Amino acid sequence: MGEIFENFDVNPLGSASIAQVDQERLRGDKNDVVVKVQHPGIQDLMMTDIRNLQAFVLYMQKADIKFDLFSIAKEMEKQVSVFTLLFLAKHICPSFM
Repeated sequence: MGEIFENFDVNPLGSASIAQVDQERLRGDKNDVVVKVQHPGIQDLMMTDIRNLQAFVLYMQKADIKFDLFSIAKEMEKQVSVFTLLFLAKHICPSFM
């Protein structure tokens, strides 16, 4: 974190059930940025929710529902991993990786 930000303030601008939001300053160009940091353990909890949803969807498909609910649940699973902090850091600051 020290390579990207001048300092990392431990006091968030706001916090909710999934993540907190911090205002920080980039080291090189001194621009202020907003950083969203996921709370520890949240991704595992979200993946558990998605697996439960997938199990429910498979059950519903056996009830002869005429559209592919499982693909919807699988897409949700992919989207969770897309929005990790590492992904955001890579796209906000390409030199990070």
